[in-house]
Amino acid sequence: MKIVFFGTPDYVLPVLTKVHKTFVTGPGKSPIVAVVTQAPKEAGRKQILTYSPVDKWAHEHKIPVYYKASDLISDNVEAELAILESYGSILRKEEIDYFPKGIINIHPSLLPRWRGASPVPATLTAGDNITGGTVIKLDEQVDHGSIVSYFREEIKSDDTTDSLRRRIFEKSADVMAELLPAYLSGKIKLKPQNEADATFTTRITKDEAFIDLETLITTLSGKSSRKTREIPFMAGYKLKLTPGNIHNFIRAMFPWPIAWTKLSNGQRLKLLKAHLENDVLVLDEVQLEGKKPVSYQQFKEAYPGLTSN
Repeated sequence: MKIVFFGTPDYVLPVLTKVHKTFVTGPGKSPIVAVVTQAPKEAGRKQILTYSPVDKWAHEHKIPVYYKASDLISDNVEAELAILESYGSILRKEEIDYFPKGIINIHPSLLPRWRGASPVPATLTAGDNITGGTVIKLDEQVDHGSIVSYFREEIKSDDTTDSLRRRIFEKSADVMAELLPAYLSGKIKLKPQNEADATFTTRITKDEAFIDLETLITTLSGKSSRKTREIPFMAGYKLKLTPGNIHNFIRAMFPWPIAWTKLSNGQRLKLLKAHLENDVLVLDEVQLEGKKPVSYQQFKEAYPGLTSN
């Protein structure tokens, strides 16, 4: 078994680690023959060159690292199959077709619901109760490929994008390890997605995480605004501005880009944590721009009047 792994962030490491441990046949004989990940970037105030978690994992296991699929192909790396998870770039047809058994992708939603770049934030924003992961065989269209397998995952009331996404990928590690032998031997019958049920997402910008102060104050009093709001990263979706839905939106925006509002003095206030109490939105933790995170109670005591519109 020879596999190339495409991926970048830390939350995909459970799958990479599970496949390695399950199918390794001895020292230096990992089934992972190479990884393709995003190139190192300068990060932080000191602009330190930072390597991706997948890059670091491969270095620790002495596995070749590539930053472009084209370079891997130029080196004639031999592999039956590739696994792709949150890689960060779209592959061309010739890159997909390079692998005899194709590329299988784990997408953190129940496809065809929430295709695209932001499936977990969309799931939470929409107030879905159940989500899961879908394993598909990649094709040229985004999240369009035929379904290999899927699993369901219940959404908890305090889930954020971070916690839910991590749980889905942790669970998908076991799913991937179980299905690989059957997939490679051709025992799994692929199923096309139902195009009529498809919904779509795009990348989220910082501006899209904004909650206007009037809406925030209204929901903090337990009332619902009469307004609705279009959610740009969820194609065609409008959100009713209720306390429950604003709570869902705050959870969906964590850990990035983080929900925020603009105070009466023009400063930004990040809304880090919140919960519902008798259908009233309750802020737990906030962060004024340039300051450290504090409880909402501490903020109100330190800056009285700033949350009035």
